[in-house]
Amino acid sequence: MTPSRSRLRGFALDLALAASTIAVCLLAAEVGARVLARSVRGGKEQLERNRYTEHDPLLGWRKTPGARVVYDRREYHVEYRVNSRGLRGPERGYERTPGHARVLALGDSFVEAFMADDASTVTSRLQEHLGARGCAADVINGGTVGYSTDQEYLFHREEGRKYAADVTVLFVYHNDIPYLTLDRYQAYPKPRLAFADGGPSIVNAPVPPYVPPPPAAPAPIDEGPRSHLLELVKQRLERSSARTFNRLAGFGLWEPLRKLPVNEELQLYRVPELGHLRPAWSAFTWTVQTLSEDVAAAGGRLVLAYIPSRMEVSPRVWEYTQERYSIDPAFQRDAVASRVRWIAGRIGVPMLDLTAPLAAADSVIAPTYYQTDSHWNRRGQDIAGQALAGFLGSGRLVPGCR
Repeated sequence: MTPSRSRLRGFALDLALAASTIAVCLLAAEVGARVLARSVRGGKEQLERNRYTEHDPLLGWRKTPGARVVYDRREYHVEYRVNSRGLRGPERGYERTPGHARVLALGDSFVEAFMADDASTVTSRLQEHLGARGCAADVINGGTVGYSTDQEYLFHREEGRKYAADVTVLFVYHNDIPYLTLDRYQAYPKPRLAFADGGPSIVNAPVPPYVPPPPAAPAPIDEGPRSHLLELVKQRLERSSARTFNRLAGFGLWEPLRKLPVNEELQLYRVPELGHLRPAWSAFTWTVQTLSEDVAAAGGRLVLAYIPSRMEVSPRVWEYTQERYSIDPAFQRDAVASRVRWIAGRIGVPMLDLTAPLAAADSVIAPTYYQTDSHWNRRGQDIAGQALAGFLGSGRLVPGCR
C-alpha cells in the first residue's frame, strides 16, 4: 500500500471514529433529555380557583371558608387552604394580639400566593422579616385570585377594616388597571365602580354569578417532540435570547416565535399613553384615594407596593416580549411603575417599587419568578417580603419596628 493510500485510509478511519463519537454523544444527550423531560411535572391549569371560590354579589367572587384544593403545576405542587374567615394563612380574629402590630395585605394572586406553601407566601415572609427587625407583627393575607384594585377596596370597606390594621399594604400589579373600567375579569363577572360626590357606587350591583362555558372539545393528543434534545435546546435558547432563537429559525432549525397582538395590559407600557386607557388610570387614582381615606378612617395608614412583571425584572424576558409582540421603542419597561409612583405621590401614599430588589436577585440560575408561570417563586416571595419589611421598618410605618 502506497503512503498516500495509507494516509487516506487513516484519515477515513479518524473521520469515522469522530462521527461515531459524535453520534454516541448525541444519543447519550438525547437519552438524558428524555429522562429530564419525564422528571418535569406535567400539571396544567385546571381552573382550581373554581373549587375554592364562590359567588359574591358585591365582590364578584370570594374564597370559600374552609375550602381546600391542590395546585399541581409543572413547577410547584401546593396544598392550598382557606381559613374559617375566608383568608389565606393562619386563623386571625378581629381582636388584636396584645403587643403586636398588625399589617393587612390586599392584592391579587401574587398576595394570595396559591403557588406557594403557607410558610413561603409573601405575607408569611413579611411577618418573619418584620420579626427579625424586632417588630412583633401579625400580617393578614387579604389577597384573592383575580382581584383588581376596585375589588380590593370593596373588600377592605366591607371586611378588611374590621381587622384594625396599623398598616394596609395595597399590592399593585399592572393588569389591575385595565379591568377597573370593565365588569368582567376574563369570563368572571366583577363589580365596576362609578365615582361621584357621594363616593363610589357599584354600577352593576348585584354582580351576577359566573356561568361556566360549555365544555371545550378535547385537545389533540400531543405526541411530543421528535427530539427531546432539540426541544430542550429550543426552550433554553428561547428563554435566554429570543433574538438569537429567531435568527436560527431563519436557517430552518425550527419555527420562529409566533407573533401575538399587543393586548390591553401591554398597551399600558406605551409612552405617551393611549387615550382609551385614561379612564382606567383615572379609576385607579380615585380608587386608591378612596381606599386611603377608608384605611385612615379605620385608624391605619395605606402603603402601596408595586409588583413588577417578569419583563420588568428580567432583560431576557423583556427581549422575548419585544420579539413576540413586535413592540416599538414607544414601549418602556418602567412606564407603569412610574405612573403608579406619580399617582401615589400625588395622593400622599408611601410606595415601594419592588422592581429593584427583585431584579438584583434575579438570574438565569436563580430566578425570582417561575419560568412557566407569571408569579414569584419561593425565592421571589421571600425577596419581596424582605424588601417590604425593610421599607416598613426603616420608614417607621409599623409600630415598634426599627
